[in-house]
Amino acid sequence: MQEQNIEEAIRRILQEELTNDAHSDSDVSHSAGALGNGIFETVDEAIAAAKQAEEVYVDKPMAFRKKVIKAIKDGFGPHIDEIAKAIYDETGMGTVDAKVVKLKNALYNTPGPEVLEPDVETGDGGMVMYEYTPFGVIGAVGPSTNPAETVINNAIMMLSGGNTMYFGAHPGAKNITRWMIEHLNEYVYKATGIRNLVVSIATPSIESVQQMMHHPDVDMLSITGGPAVVHQAMISGKKAVGAGAGNPPAMVDATANIDLAAHDIIKSCGFDNNILCTAEKEVIVDQTVKDALIAKMQEKGAFLIKDPAVVDKIAKMTIGDNGAPSRKFVGKDATYILDEAGVKYTGKPTVVIFEAKKDHPLVTTEMLMPLLPIVSCPDFESILKTAVEVEGGNHHTASIHSESIRHINRAGHRMNTSIFVVNGPTFVATGVGDNGYWSGAAALTIATPTGEGTTTTKTFTRRRRFNSPEGFSLRSWEV
Repeated sequence: MQEQNIEEAIRRILQEELTNDAHSDSDVSHSAGALGNGIFETVDEAIAAAKQAEEVYVDKPMAFRKKVIKAIKDGFGPHIDEIAKAIYDETGMGTVDAKVVKLKNALYNTPGPEVLEPDVETGDGGMVMYEYTPFGVIGAVGPSTNPAETVINNAIMMLSGGNTMYFGAHPGAKNITRWMIEHLNEYVYKATGIRNLVVSIATPSIESVQQMMHHPDVDMLSITGGPAVVHQAMISGKKAVGAGAGNPPAMVDATANIDLAAHDIIKSCGFDNNILCTAEKEVIVDQTVKDALIAKMQEKGAFLIKDPAVVDKIAKMTIGDNGAPSRKFVGKDATYILDEAGVKYTGKPTVVIFEAKKDHPLVTTEMLMPLLPIVSCPDFESILKTAVEVEGGNHHTASIHSESIRHINRAGHRMNTSIFVVNGPTFVATGVGDNGYWSGAAALTIATPTGEGTTTTKTFTRRRRFNSPEGFSLRSWEV
């Protein structure tokens, strides 16, 4: 009976995560397309098509995979601006400008087939070679916060690895997700003659996600979503890559370049209205530089709320009865939140800042909106201890602003997060090259519960060992 109650609870939470209160039935700026171009009525039909495509695709040479990836990049490249607007129109979250940056990052910075070079070891005992080969059909679930970006990022990584993909769309972003999958298939078919490398269904639902996770022809799972969805994947019995929750603290010690720290934190916290899971969610600062940091943050576009009663009002307004952020405010502009709270302001602030205790709900909750609490501490050790505490054991992302090598090294070790950023905005960790920053590979699926961290094409391959004990060592002959 207890197990049944747990199942029912997970199902209820999962339903909440996959339902978007702000969902709009209005069409995106593109025609949805005819059923069949990668889109199917049922999960069984979609997965059967992906499996059939995989049986052909798995035998293709690496040059064919590279041709597929080039078709995706060439196809979507001219449409970045309209895709960004379509995401915003459907989800109502973030900003169009930020989505353009994220889409370009996903399209052009995601690692592809080039990272799959084999590893070879030779010696007197012959040769050992390791190669990276496909899993098969990968089942993926994407969030409404990064719907089209996740389709691109996952497709490039998984197809580069020789897999095909079933993509479970978030109901709150089903229109743009469907458009992406239909057009991806169109671009790939025109370039290569192969169909259904990426598939989905016309009407996504909680039932379809669960059916996909347990389908016998799905060989691996990649889930970007809330803890209940990730938990379902981890108990599915399949190889699972799970991208879970985060609550990234930004530490600022007494040695920090305060002007740079303020610039980077406000820029990154306000980027796409804070819906990136890597974005700074709270600041933990040495009290000796707190006032200077707050003043600089205001210069960089932040709005300071001084009245604790107003802060508590905003907390009650933006956090639901279930303890989760209200979808009404997720990804909304700072000015929208201030307007709803009845707070007067001038200009157009991008982030709302305020002082708070470390146990305040706006500190301990991953808010996904441009609200940035500031917690002050008497010294570095208390800063680090507080940062570990409020990060919540998610092992996701943290950052530090410091000129002390000792502090940087100790914080990086102690935080034990998948991503750790030093003296920079945390959006660099996703590969975003905005405003002169660039961090290399795009990373939109950050697997913290399952431990892979920032995923690449290699994440979605099997590492296979090939032994040849009789030869292939050019340095010697006799054994």
